[in-house]
Amino acid sequence: MKHFHIFLIFLAASAAAQPLHFGLRGGFAFQDVIDSRGNLRAASKNWTLGPAAELSLPFGFAAGADLLYRRLTYQDSRTNTANSWTVPLLVKYYLPGDGARYFVEAGPSFRSLGNLPRLEGGAAKGFALGTGVRFGAGLARFSLGLRWSRYGEGRSADVNAPAGALRTKENQLDLLFGLTF
Repeated sequence: MKHFHIFLIFLAASAAAQPLHFGLRGGFAFQDVIDSRGNLRAASKNWTLGPAAELSLPFGFAAGADLLYRRLTYQDSRTNTANSWTVPLLVKYYLPGDGARYFVEAGPSFRSLGNLPRLEGGAAKGFALGTGVRFGAGLARFSLGLRWSRYGEGRSADVNAPAGALRTKENQLDLLFGLTF
């Protein structure tokens, strides 16, 4: 029992020493979320922005989450707008080293698309995989990375879908910049 108490004290002390970082993450998508087909044309600006949090863990690991907003635009007979919210929950591993710290990240990603009345196959669950580099300058940390997200097929293969239905792309590749404190 004495060893268990020592273990709990050690665990609490190591957990308290792990810093929690908050900041902003933003960037650009290499493609639009909406798949252009028929008389529909995706016309989004492809930028994304939102808050980010990361908890440093022992042995080079970290756990992080982002809340990324993207404004979507598509055109049919008129221009329409919609909102996209993406929440990746990621585990990161930072390679050992001084100065620039390279990392890999992976975890589930959740996407919510709003204001799309004719949406077909708006898959909300997916998986994210990324890599990048983080630079530290005092309290500030700057990061640059590539993140690939894959979302389920939803109904995108449905041959009976209406001709004017919107379809989301299953793959998303983003170039992301981060600033955390």
